[in-house]
Amino acid sequence: MGFVEHIRSTLHHSGFVPSFLLIAFFFILLIRACSMRWAIAILALPGTFAHELAHFVVGLILRAEPAGFSVVPRRSGNTWILGEVSFHRIGIVNGAFIALAPIMMLPAGWLCLIHITMPAWVAGHWVAWLLASYFTATVVFASAPSLMDIKAAVPSLIMYVAAFSMCWLAFPIVRSWVH
Repeated sequence: MGFVEHIRSTLHHSGFVPSFLLIAFFFILLIRACSMRWAIAILALPGTFAHELAHFVVGLILRAEPAGFSVVPRRSGNTWILGEVSFHRIGIVNGAFIALAPIMMLPAGWLCLIHITMPAWVAGHWVAWLLASYFTATVVFASAPSLMDIKAAVPSLIMYVAAFSMCWLAFPIVRSWVH
């Protein structure tokens, strides 16, 4: 079964619609709470932890030497920083991968929906269904890169786009891989 067929068949499973709607409700609640910094810090804490952990793990794998990890909200000028990971060796080669690591959490949100949230609905485990839906919403919410993540990724992304473009123009074999 292909990916599209898997998604299409999942849409018809029992519990998908109510689970998706509850996750969407929690997701909208998180978006609305963004204007109230302490509310978002508390409501998004599971997702913030997962977001920062994604940076940390990818940084560890790419030998960036993580130096600090925090999910304690703090004020920085007019904004709030919900969490952060610092590194000793982040550079142009590993920067984009580390900065954009939280995007990898989107499949985890899908898996949580399919394997935890929907089965909890079907089994009638309402507390588990509510908690799994909330957790899924925080993970999906936190998978978006922050403005700081995007700024950190830009130099590395420019380098990768330039390198790919030069290879595309210089080596016809690269173009044959795409076709």
